[in-house]
Amino acid sequence: MCPGGFIVASASGAGEVVTNGMSDSGRDGPWANSALVVSVDRQDVAGERDPPLGGLFFRRRLEERAYEAAGGGYLAPAQTLKDFLAGRERAEVGYTTYRPGVRGIPLAEVLPPFVTEALREGLKVFAGRMPGFVGEEAVLVGVETRTSAPVRILRGEDGQSVTIRGLYPCGEGAGYAGGIMSSALDGIRAALRVMGGR
Repeated sequence: MCPGGFIVASASGAGEVVTNGMSDSGRDGPWANSALVVSVDRQDVAGERDPPLGGLFFRRRLEERAYEAAGGGYLAPAQTLKDFLAGRERAEVGYTTYRPGVRGIPLAEVLPPFVTEALREGLKVFAGRMPGFVGEEAVLVGVETRTSAPVRILRGEDGQSVTIRGLYPCGEGAGYAGGIMSSALDGIRAALRVMGGR
């Protein structure tokens, strides 16, 4: 969550769209943005061409699909939250902070069905717990595919790598978290295991 933040272009390759969010230090902008994360498991990327690196290929396909769907130029596909939840195909989006801009696209055309379904279910829960979350100005802009490593370093019940004893894979880089808070908590858990053997 970036209070007072804005959405930034974060592509690292040609013909890909990747979004991310940030706030200036004052966090006093008129807008806020937040990533919505869906877990992608090994079975979700099983059809990719290189199983150990299936997550990388899956991520790249999503980023390329987002670029193509928005018509190139590093525009990002976007849809109002209400239209996404209702499965409507309207192209009106309204204002977003993303530059170079957005193109109204039904996000279900960009995202795999399991991601679309998980997002819709999660958003319904948000709407019930946070009145006003699904407001007239809420817009989904995508895709943010870099929340966690696409390759997971496997760890055992004790938190150590299954192949290298004494190595405690944790956080986003090891594929066990999807943001600042979950990475911090996973790091604390790893530190406690190192210190106390828990």
